[in-house]
Amino acid sequence: MEIPSDEKEIAATQRREFDDLQNEIAGRETGRRARFLRDGPGSETAKKKERDAQHRELTRLAQLLNDPIYRAKYDSVLQLLSDAEQATEAAIDHLETQIDAAQSEINGMMNNAARLPDGTRVFRDADGVVRREDGSAVEDHLAETILWTGNEPSFEDVLDAKGRLDDLQAALDAANGYQNNVLGPARDRITDPDNPPSLDDLDDIENDIQSKMPKVVQEHLPQAETAAPDVATQGIGLPKLDG
Repeated sequence: MEIPSDEKEIAATQRREFDDLQNEIAGRETGRRARFLRDGPGSETAKKKERDAQHRELTRLAQLLNDPIYRAKYDSVLQLLSDAEQATEAAIDHLETQIDAAQSEINGMMNNAARLPDGTRVFRDADGVVRREDGSAVEDHLAETILWTGNEPSFEDVLDAKGRLDDLQAALDAANGYQNNVLGPARDRITDPDNPPSLDDLDDIENDIQSKMPKVVQEHLPQAETAAPDVATQGIGLPKLDG
């Protein structure tokens, strides 16, 4: 039995409308005007709203950068930030190398240390007192059991080496803290496309980068004399290893 032509047209229209609905839900272009989800994810209205929002964001930053005063300040702070980031990376790399060397030096001292019968390492100080690593004096009857070779490091040598290692580690902690707590947030703030920093914000970012910069990072800046001194960490430098 042949299906009437009007029923065929109805069925075809229903299939086409179903296909259009699925395409609109998926956000696919069909070449036809959206009819079902006019404000849905794939609708022209939604797409226009998204384009307008993107345009407003770009325009907001573009308008600020069109101001020569703002542009000069923005570029200056961005350059300072980039220099500080590079100097911090260089400082961290150098400190890690220094720490490895300092630790190796201490390990060598420990290997050359004299020992008590129970294996405890001991060292003679400048006054001839035999001491353990913690500084406690060794009892006379135990000190008499030690066989000295003459190659042992002194107690003062060990203290100095450990002090240098502590200073290096403190400098590394300062550099890492500066990188994570100052430079990271500064980078996020100055490159935020949704909320560009104002001139006052740029001044604050610049001040933070300069005033909170550890001395060990200042030493790796292209022009160290341009960096503001850091009162909190100015005593932390790069301790020099003997030899």
